[in-house]
Amino acid sequence: MATGKDLDRVRSELRRLGYLDHGFERFLLQDALRPRAPLRTVIYLTARVALLAGGVAAMALALALVAANGGFSSSPLDVPALFLHLFPPISAVAGLGFLALCGIVLLVLRLYHGKRIEAVSLAASAAAGATALGLILLGARGLVLEGNRTLLLVLALAAPIAVAVLVRLVYQGLLTLAIRFTDATPRTRLFSRRGLGLAILAAAFLLTVPAVLSARREAIPPPPALPTSPGERVLLLGIDGVLPEEFDYLLAVGDLPTLGRLASQGGRIFSYDREDDREAEPPASFWTAVATGIPGPDHGVTSLDSFRPLGVETPLARNGPLRLWWSGVEVPLGLAEYRPVLANRRRAFTVWELASRGGAPVLAVNWWGTFPAEPIPGLVVAHGAFQLLAEGVQGAIAPEDEKKGAEILVRRTRNNEGDGSGPRLAAALPPEAAASVRERALLPDRFYRRIFAERLGQGRGGTGATQPKAAALYLPGLDIAADGWAGGDVAFADLVRAELAAADALLARALPGVGTVAVVLDPGRRMDRASARGSTGRVLIWRRQAGCNRGARTETTPEAVASGLLRALGLPQSRELPPPPAGCRWAPAQAVLPGYGEPQKRRSSTPAGGEYLESLRSLGYL
Repeated sequence: MATGKDLDRVRSELRRLGYLDHGFERFLLQDALRPRAPLRTVIYLTARVALLAGGVAAMALALALVAANGGFSSSPLDVPALFLHLFPPISAVAGLGFLALCGIVLLVLRLYHGKRIEAVSLAASAAAGATALGLILLGARGLVLEGNRTLLLVLALAAPIAVAVLVRLVYQGLLTLAIRFTDATPRTRLFSRRGLGLAILAAAFLLTVPAVLSARREAIPPPPALPTSPGERVLLLGIDGVLPEEFDYLLAVGDLPTLGRLASQGGRIFSYDREDDREAEPPASFWTAVATGIPGPDHGVTSLDSFRPLGVETPLARNGPLRLWWSGVEVPLGLAEYRPVLANRRRAFTVWELASRGGAPVLAVNWWGTFPAEPIPGLVVAHGAFQLLAEGVQGAIAPEDEKKGAEILVRRTRNNEGDGSGPRLAAALPPEAAASVRERALLPDRFYRRIFAERLGQGRGGTGATQPKAAALYLPGLDIAADGWAGGDVAFADLVRAELAAADALLARALPGVGTVAVVLDPGRRMDRASARGSTGRVLIWRRQAGCNRGARTETTPEAVASGLLRALGLPQSRELPPPPAGCRWAPAQAVLPGYGEPQKRRSSTPAGGEYLESLRSLGYL
């Protein structure tokens, strides 16, 4: 225990070196001058550092979240509300981190007693600041890639200031600890108070600004023209929730005759694997990569859900690593509302959008990132349209004059006309569970197959110019039905067989006049049940004229599918996209462009709130 004489000596020396001339330093260093027990000193010091560091970091994160989600103009009061949500957990983390640093510093001082205590404290605080800055940049990487100017400005300004304050806090706290446990003062002051602050701030800026600028995804301007060759009609079919061994087995036993014929006559089956950092990729991101050829997060559709903490007006779709805090703590405690909404921020053209340039009609049904449906030549049925049309939501289909006919088809589908799934489900599930699977999964898929087939049939009756140049259909029913399935593996295998057989029959009717077909089968949320790692998905590519080489199954990527379809359409190659899948013969690219550009951001008055959220809830993505 330090005596009064020792405290007077330490106080005098600190005053001589200028440490007690500033309120900020005096606030922390006063713990070094009080004759408390060592444990109480550490507790009081940790509490002070945690409160100050938590306050600064929470304010910086609140600003960044509001900027990332576009809430500054509409609801600026979200900043203080978010601050209140973030302050307790960040303060707790800061306190625990400071305690760990205290242990390290005390160990060093025990080994090298009384030597350069200021240098030791400064080195430890600098390491803590560098770690914090690295975590900030790593967590914000996906947001930085979106190129949001407001977010970039906030990050470039707030992050260095927050890190500089953190370093100063940790430095003063550790210096206080060192003085208290060694009864010694720094021999000299390494930096003046102002010099130290400027040095830390300059270092933080020098580390942050280049990292932000280098990580930013530069927008590629659209080409003035797209030189094209005549090309051919293409068809893209995506089926979610199918394990690779299920597809291989059904193909081998002949239950999928159309797919089997395509695979053996001019087609080829590829495998693809989701890399480790993509295993948790939401379906919105994966299927947008398939349709655009651009991987996430570069294509922009990275969020399947959002959170709205109490007192916050703007739902937070962009959260970075804070998503774990909202979902794991605040939602169970009732402090935040979980909102399953796809943030439609796609900034890459899909295959059908590029095919429609020049006025060629196209067809897109239920693909992710299409709500509200954009008016382009042909027909676009937005993602979740089965539920949206049932509720009369505007934007479920484009052009709008197709809405009445689509609503009639929804009612016919609900009336179970020609539906053979009822007895199968009744034998496998209780009545309530069977009704839920039909409403969430089977009826929507049946509606999407019907409207897809009807539009192709209308085009077949006219000239070649009226047939869709590119047609895309996404069927998520099996993935949705598997979520919470309680009917046994045999019953679900029968369901898989029936649904894939229906898709196979649809493909047989859609083939006339089509030159290239790509069928993508992904296990979706059933991925953890896939038996063979390294082959989590299947892609079947068939070409009528050029064909594909026969041989052993090879690997491809989901992004290469879009590249191959665009090549078949006669469009030039984009440097942003990978080459088409090897093993099939593709015509040489008419030209090579830096990129296809980005879709224009349109402001729509279409309500995309409760109705669309309810549709996603009905689809089972909760």
